[in-house]
Amino acid sequence: MLLIVHYSECRRNALQDYQRSDSVRLLQLPDSALQTISRKLSVVKCARSCSRNKRLLFTCRAFLYDQKNKKCQWLSFDRNSPGVHSQHDFNYQLYQKKSYVQECIVGTGVNYRGRRSVTASGIKCQAWASPIPHEHNFLPRRNRKKDLRENYCRNPDNATSGPWCFTTDPNVRHQDCGVPQCSQVECVSCNGESYRGPMDHTETGWECQRWDLEEPHKHLFHPKRYPDKGLVDNYCRNPDGRQRPWCFTTDPHTLWEYCNITACCECFRGQGEGYRGSVAVTPSGVICQRWDSQYPHNHSYVPQNYRCKDLRENNCRNPDGRDLPWCFTSDPKVRTAFCTNIPRCGKQNTEPQDCYTGSGENYRGEVSRTRSGLPCSLWNAAVLTVRQEGSFCRNPDRDTYGPWCYTNSTAVPWDYCSIKLCECKLLLCQIYRPSVPVLELAKIHPQCVISCVLCSFTRSSHWCGGSLIREEWVLTDRQCFSSCVPDLSEYRVWLGVSDLRGSAPNDSFRQEVSISHVVCGPEGSNLALIRLAKPALPADSVHTIQLPVAGCSIAEGTMCSMYGWGETKGTGHEGVLKVVHLPMVSNERCREQHRGNLHITDTKICAGGRRDEGVCERDYGGPLVCQEGESRVIVGVSVHGRGCARANRPGIFINIPFYTQWIHKRQTFIPSSTTD
Repeated sequence: MLLIVHYSECRRNALQDYQRSDSVRLLQLPDSALQTISRKLSVVKCARSCSRNKRLLFTCRAFLYDQKNKKCQWLSFDRNSPGVHSQHDFNYQLYQKKSYVQECIVGTGVNYRGRRSVTASGIKCQAWASPIPHEHNFLPRRNRKKDLRENYCRNPDNATSGPWCFTTDPNVRHQDCGVPQCSQVECVSCNGESYRGPMDHTETGWECQRWDLEEPHKHLFHPKRYPDKGLVDNYCRNPDGRQRPWCFTTDPHTLWEYCNITACCECFRGQGEGYRGSVAVTPSGVICQRWDSQYPHNHSYVPQNYRCKDLRENNCRNPDGRDLPWCFTSDPKVRTAFCTNIPRCGKQNTEPQDCYTGSGENYRGEVSRTRSGLPCSLWNAAVLTVRQEGSFCRNPDRDTYGPWCYTNSTAVPWDYCSIKLCECKLLLCQIYRPSVPVLELAKIHPQCVISCVLCSFTRSSHWCGGSLIREEWVLTDRQCFSSCVPDLSEYRVWLGVSDLRGSAPNDSFRQEVSISHVVCGPEGSNLALIRLAKPALPADSVHTIQLPVAGCSIAEGTMCSMYGWGETKGTGHEGVLKVVHLPMVSNERCREQHRGNLHITDTKICAGGRRDEGVCERDYGGPLVCQEGESRVIVGVSVHGRGCARANRPGIFINIPFYTQWIHKRQTFIPSSTTD
C-alpha cells in the first residue's frame, strides 16, 4: 500500500523524529574517532538542532540527554555504527533518529537510512560511489542529502516500489531491497491490545503524536501512567480496548485516528462471501465508505437489508457474490473497488508469480496489479467483446506486449501487468533503472528537419532528448524521468529552440508547455511517451516527425542522423543543438563489437562506432532519423550505453519500428489534454 503522508502546517515538535531509550548511553571504543558535541540545552532544542544539522560539523544521527545536568550531547553515530557499544546509565536518555535505526518504511521510504545492503532476491548491492559493474549518476557527491553511503539500500528518486540499489551482478542492473512497510512488521490479533509494532502513521496518513508529549493534543495516556500498555515514542497502540490500534495525530484539528496495520492470519476463501475481517481500505490506500452511509455514493447495501452479511462499519465484504470482497470507496470519483489486498487462505500474501505464453491472450492467472503497483479496475463488458473475470490482468485485444488492465488512475488509465513471458523470463528482467537523478527532460529542434522539444527542470543541469511525433505527443527515453509516476509540476516542455544559451536569438520563438501524462513503454523497452497539456503550435521551427511502419528495418551501412545537446568533451558548442551522421550497424556485428557485454535483442538497433561520434551524456532520448524516400522517419531513440562515443562501440538505440503498434495504441487510449 502506498501511504500518502500529510504534513501539518503548525510547528512540529522535533522529538517526533526520534526513538527514545531510557537509562542508556552510547560509548565509543578507545580507538574510534567518531565525532560528538556537547552543550547545555533543553531536550526539545537539542532534538531540533540534531534534526536540522545546523552549526554541527557532522550529520547528527542521535543525541544523549543528561537529565541531571540538563546537558545535550549530539552524536555522529547510532547503536548500529561500528566501534560503538551501549551502557546502562540512569542519568541519560538516548534519542536516535528513526530513519537510521528502523528497518521498515512508511510509504515509499524516501527517508530510509537503514543498513540493509542486499536486494530482495539476496544479491549484494553495488557501492553508490562505484561505477562497477553498472555505470550510473546516483553518486554520493552529487546527492549529498540522499545519504548514499557505502552500498546501503536507498530511494534517491522516490521510486514507488521503495528502497533499491544497483547490484553487484553484471546481469541485474538494479533491484528493490524488499524493506517492509512498518504496518507489516508485526500483525494485529483481535483488537490489537497486545500490538507492539513500529507503525507510527494513521490510516489517512497523519503522523502520530508522541505519547509522552501534550502537543498538539493534551491527553491522559502518558507512558508513566500506563507502563504496561507499550506507549513508546509515537507508535500506534490500543491502551483502552478500542476496535484496533490508534494514536493521537499531529494535526491540531484531528484528535485521533485508527492505524491501518496488517491483521494476523486474516484471509478469505472462495469468493470471500464469508469474509468477516477488518480490512477497510482499498489496495491503493483509499478508505472504504461506511455501509450505513450514503456519502459519497448512494447504494442499497445497507446493514438492515443484509442482516446476515455483517456489513459493519466500512469493512470489505461480499454481500452480492462478486469475485472478491469489495467496498464502496470514500473517493467520490471511484464508486467501488475490490479489496485485493486481503490474501486468500492457504496462499502466500504475495503477487502470483505465474507467466504467460505467446502474447498472453489465453492468460487466466490472478495477477490484478499493473507493473507500477496500481490495482486493476473491473473490466467493462460493454467495451470488450470477451467476458473478462473480475479485475484480473488479461489481453482481450491481443496486444503484442502481453496482459494489461484498466486502472482507476486518471494519470495512468491502463497499463501492462508485471507478468513475465514463460519462455523468456531472463530477457524481460533486463529493465534499466534511470541512470541519473530527477532530470530536466530536454527536447531539441533541428531547424525544421526534425521536430524536437526541450523540457526544463530548474533543479538539475542534466538534459535529455526526444521527438514530437504528434502535436500533443513526445517520444523519449524512460530514463529521463525519476519514475513512471513523476511529479509533473517539476517538468516543462520547450519547443522551437535549438540554442539553450541565455542570449540565444531563437529564444523568443520558444513554446513552453506543461505535461499532463507520462506513459512508460513495455517492460524492457526504456521508452516513454509524454502527453502535453496542450497541443504544440505549428511554426517554422516546430514540426512533427513521422513514425516508421511497424516491423520495418534499415539496411546495414545506411547513413542516418542523430540529434542532441550531448557532452562534447570540451570541443565547444555547449548548449547548441548538434547533429552527427552515423552508419547503421547490424545487431550481430554490434554484439561482437561490444564483446557480448550488452544484451542486444530485436528491440534495439545500433549505429555509429567511430571515435568521438555518437551518443553521450544529455543525448539520451534523442532521435535517430533516417531518410525514407522524400520523408524523414524516426527509427531510434538513444539510450544509456557504456562510455561516450567510443571507437568500435556503436551507439545503442530503441528500435522504434518494434514498438510502433504500442505507440499508436497508447495515443488512442490516453484521454486528450483538452478533456483531462
